[in-house]
Amino acid sequence: MKRFILSIFLFTFFVSPIFADRFFREGDIMENRYFDTLGYTIGDLLQSEQCPNCVKYDIADIKGSKSSEVLGTVHIDDITDSDSVYGLMRLHGLYDEVSLPPYSKVDFIYWSKNTSDTDVNIFSLKMFLSRMYSYQGDITKLVDLQGEYESLPIKYIIWEYPRKGVVKTYPGIGVIQPSEGVLYGMRLDSAYVKSPLVFEKWEARYEGEDLILSVYVKNESEEVLPNVNYTHQEYTEIRDFNKDEEYVYEYAVQVDEEGSLGYVGIYNPNTQRECIARGENVESTFVGDSPVVGGIREENGGYMAYIGSRVKPFGYTFCITRIPYTLYSQEIFLTPPVAEEEIGEEEVVQEEVEGQIPIEENVVELEEEVLGITQLPKTGKYINSFLVVLLILWYYLLRRFLYEIKIHNTRICSKDSEDTI
Repeated sequence: MKRFILSIFLFTFFVSPIFADRFFREGDIMENRYFDTLGYTIGDLLQSEQCPNCVKYDIADIKGSKSSEVLGTVHIDDITDSDSVYGLMRLHGLYDEVSLPPYSKVDFIYWSKNTSDTDVNIFSLKMFLSRMYSYQGDITKLVDLQGEYESLPIKYIIWEYPRKGVVKTYPGIGVIQPSEGVLYGMRLDSAYVKSPLVFEKWEARYEGEDLILSVYVKNESEEVLPNVNYTHQEYTEIRDFNKDEEYVYEYAVQVDEEGSLGYVGIYNPNTQRECIARGENVESTFVGDSPVVGGIREENGGYMAYIGSRVKPFGYTFCITRIPYTLYSQEIFLTPPVAEEEIGEEEVVQEEVEGQIPIEENVVELEEEVLGITQLPKTGKYINSFLVVLLILWYYLLRRFLYEIKIHNTRICSKDSEDTI
């Protein structure tokens, strides 16, 4: 009898527990045994260079790890630790922040593991793009991602702890067998860092002997941008941009023999940083803004929201920073001169009346090869190339042509008068 009681005692205290997943039966996040988390890494980084259609920046401002160095190399256990309450602790400072110039790509890396002894069906994944209050942190202000504001319902014992914020939803990864998952990471999504300043169009007009260029620049962000420095040829101007402000730079320019005006540079010295997670204290059971990813599980036709990890300890993390940069336009060319024998005075009049082309037909999207990338990333709104106003330029060239003829005829008349005398 004593041996039997001793055997029961030893079995109770020394046998390893079986991690059965009672999540659907209990509805308690503490019973979830499917754990996942997220990371931010650098996908593509433009070379820093001063040239048409380029971006220049200080390489020392770059922060983050390359995706190629993380995918297939970093295990989920390398960036998490067990949580004494539930789920995993997502540790700070490990692939959770990048600092980049515009038109560089951010990759969002997803890890997971199933620690239960049953299959788990992940119906959908939800990546958080903001904190509960977007003004406290929202990466959609910096990258070309969009989502919907949602509240992911999470239950802990008897308490409801919803994670609220802007969310982008993805199809789930399906059935995950015990001890399996995305252990070494996969690319869930990618996005490009946006430039708040964009070149919208350019126009030219002739005033006397001067060619006046008008360049339209817009701040498409909701932030004020102080001390923006615009430079082109000998012209420079430093000013502040209010949110959603469009400003027109006007100045005289020089044209080379090929009709080129060069290219414009605009320097934005302002840094913007957005963080979407706030860690909880190690002993905390609260959710708050600590999860960065969650999802919906399915079982026998039922669906239930879950989170598998929370950022701990306390602190702000999962941040994207846009660093200071100079954005260069494409090279600006005037319309090539028209040969004298190909155009007469009557044809010029006709072009002045009928040669106006609607602005929409002059818009050309920048899709040229730039620094090894087939086309510049499309960040929700295109960077429009400058609009060539053919009528004004033809008028400019015609006036110079007629002016030279007039001078030539005047000289001939003066010579004839001298010969007559």
